[in-house]
Amino acid sequence: MKRFESQDLQDLKKKLQVDLIGVAAVDQSPELKERAALFLPTARSVVVFAKETYKAVVALLAPTKEAGAAEPGEVFTTHTAYIYGRLTRAVHETADLFLEEGYRSVPLSSPSLITDERFVQALFSYKHAAVLAGLGTLGKHSLLITPEFGPRVRLACLLTEAPLEETPPPPRLKNPCARCQACIKVCPAQAIRKPEPGQPYAIDRFACRAYRQAGLVCSVCLKVCDKITG
Repeated sequence: MKRFESQDLQDLKKKLQVDLIGVAAVDQSPELKERAALFLPTARSVVVFAKETYKAVVALLAPTKEAGAAEPGEVFTTHTAYIYGRLTRAVHETADLFLEEGYRSVPLSSPSLITDERFVQALFSYKHAAVLAGLGTLGKHSLLITPEFGPRVRLACLLTEAPLEETPPPPRLKNPCARCQACIKVCPAQAIRKPEPGQPYAIDRFACRAYRQAGLVCSVCLKVCDKITG
């Protein structure tokens, strides 16, 4: 079997049309190992793929609209659908590459987060895997914040038996949320709260989901964070 180095994956970024790739060893975190085992018990590595959402599209987001009226922020929905399509292709093509070398792999494509609807909780968290893969930090809005694109990324993951070299975190990776509460103040559903000491975020998933189910695009926490970190 061929041994893949982390540079092999970085060299694939242009071909796969993604912006960031990171790798974490499954046994790096007990929770990651437990979650990965739900899909591939023999997994050794998780590869996280990220693609940027356009800054100009994020700028169109707004928390409210008139009933039946057109809303410029709805462009965000079609734009992210395109991005998810690219990420899905990337994880499957990389899985094919590993499978050719004899490594079993399971692509976790976007946006098909397998979610336990009782608790509004994903069975495998892409953003937590991305932190372990050195791509960024978690903000108070629970989104991944990257040094390159702020919070404007969408994610997909690949679980594989391939023993891959872990991606080191970016140098001088700081928490941009340390003294910021912009997303807490702007959240129209009041779903984002000040986290407890030692916790990266505190969010009422049910309030957030209820607001979105009312037919609103929202994601204004993403917009305000991008203005500050982007």
